[in-house]
Amino acid sequence: MHIQTITFDVTGMSETQAHWYVESLRLGFGEFDGLAAYARVRIPSSGRYVIFCTWESRKALRAFRHSETYARFVLSPHVVNLRDRDEIAEAVVDEPQTIGAAA
Repeated sequence: MHIQTITFDVTGMSETQAHWYVESLRLGFGEFDGLAAYARVRIPSSGRYVIFCTWESRKALRAFRHSETYARFVLSPHVVNLRDRDEIAEAVVDEPQTIGAAA
C-alpha cells in the first residue's frame, strides 16, 4: 500500500467555492483504479487542504500522477503551495502478544 498526502492552498475563490472545488477533486480522484481509500480535510487555522489517498500499489499511484485529472489539478491557477508526497504503508500483522510471560 502507498499513502499519498497532498497539501495545498486554494486561491481566487470564496470559502464556499473552495470547499466544493476540493470536494470535486476528491471525488474525481476516487474514480481511479487501485485507489483503496481517500479522504480530505481542511486545516482551519491555516486554510490549507489535505487529501489523503491510499493506493493498492506504486503502479496505481504512478498511473494517477500521469493522468489528465492530476495534471489539471496541479496546473490549476487556483491551487498554490502544492506538496505531494507518498510513503509505503507497512503491513500491520495481528499476532497474539504475551507480556511478561516466560518463554
